[in-house]
Amino acid sequence: MSAAVREAALPQAQLSPRTAVGAAALAVLFAAVHYRTFAELWRVWETNDNYSHGPLVPLAAAFLVWRRRHDLAALPARPSAAGLAVVAAGCAMHVLGLRADVFALQGWSALVTLAGLVLAFCGPALTRVLAFPLAFLAFMLPFPPFVVNPLSYGLKEITVRLSTAGAEALGATLQRSGMTLYLMTGELRMENPCSGLRSLVALLATGALFAHLQPGGRWRRAVMLLAAVPIAMLGNAVRTTLLILIAHYLDVDAVEGALHDASGVLVYAVALAAMLALRAALTPRVRPAARSEVPA
Repeated sequence: MSAAVREAALPQAQLSPRTAVGAAALAVLFAAVHYRTFAELWRVWETNDNYSHGPLVPLAAAFLVWRRRHDLAALPARPSAAGLAVVAAGCAMHVLGLRADVFALQGWSALVTLAGLVLAFCGPALTRVLAFPLAFLAFMLPFPPFVVNPLSYGLKEITVRLSTAGAEALGATLQRSGMTLYLMTGELRMENPCSGLRSLVALLATGALFAHLQPGGRWRRAVMLLAAVPIAMLGNAVRTTLLILIAHYLDVDAVEGALHDASGVLVYAVALAAMLALRAALTPRVRPAARSEVPA
């Protein structure tokens, strides 16, 4: 059966004008309620390098929904009253986040409210199909400070330990005092961007996307997701080691500015290549069917 015939055989979703108008009005109301949250979220994406990948997350989620469009069209919408309870919980989180001035809570409230609306108007079956795209949107939200601060410090401690050991093994002479490295060419301070939190968050989002699309059993998806953590940490340690070596053999000022930023982009590209290679290695090989010999 050709692709065109299969496409025609699939059930098509019927959207009445009344339903379309109602959905549009609901979307406008949702955007109006969470306008301040989305505006602040955009500002975070523009100013905080740890979440510069944020604008790509909704696009990836939209692609995942489009990818399941035929499954969605085949399922009837069965509204569920349970979704109203989820919407109420999301609204309560939103009010609490505004009153307490906790932006992370406001962001999560938008996702909870959105999930509740999908459950209320579409039903459990459609919500299950949309569960991963909805959950994936969490990667566009910033972590709360009580999570970011200890995580960033812990990552920075690991990075400094690994990079100083690697640099010394490669001939660099240095002394460490906390997060400050003293080299022959000057003083090198390990700031928060050196923690690797940016690459870790971005690669976790990439790993979750790859894991969702990974063919095979659940263990393959789990390996794909969990591998993002060591790959991100090792890549950042290698980057910091190279910067220390450049500072040792050239000058401390040489690792600032454009070189520092370019090294981060390069290391992320290498880490992404490693994720792609791992995905290829985990993908089951399909053996071609043996050709039957027809006697002449």
